[in-house]
Amino acid sequence: PSANLEKLQEQIHAVLTARHGREDYTVIPQEKALEVLGSVLDVITFAVGALGAISLVVGGVGILTIMTMAVAERTGEIGLLRALGAQQQQVLMLFLGEAILLSALGGIAGLVMGMAMAQALHALIPALPVEVPVFFAVLAESTAVLIGLVAGVMPARRAALMDPVEALRTE
Repeated sequence: PSANLEKLQEQIHAVLTARHGREDYTVIPQEKALEVLGSVLDVITFAVGALGAISLVVGGVGILTIMTMAVAERTGEIGLLRALGAQQQQVLMLFLGEAILLSALGGIAGLVMGMAMAQALHALIPALPVEVPVFFAVLAESTAVLIGLVAGVMPARRAALMDPVEALRTE
């Protein structure tokens, strides 16, 4: 049997007021409670997304810094490669590959740590369903590799455009 929700709330309100003698309670329908819970979850989802975005920027800056230092430290090696006939594209691909590998390993480490934390949370709270969807794991790893590629372009391009003679002279 279905009842009019507003009429039911009024009846509950009348019964509770009669029993308590005053209005010291609040009647909230389940739909309203679920709506509030949904808005709270939306805020939490936004906060987690913002933290993820900040982490991606920090990771990108870290890879950019590491790759810039790698190019600076290996100037002589780059000059030797170019002097022995390596093309600019080969040097570019060498450093881009290194940046992608670095970011892929960082992404895998992040996934492993995230999965470990999820399992630890599940061990603490067995009733909490914990699942890491494959789609999101692949999306996270792909994003890490893309960040590595983007962050590695500038240092790799700098390495590829080095003059072999000048690079060998600095060694």
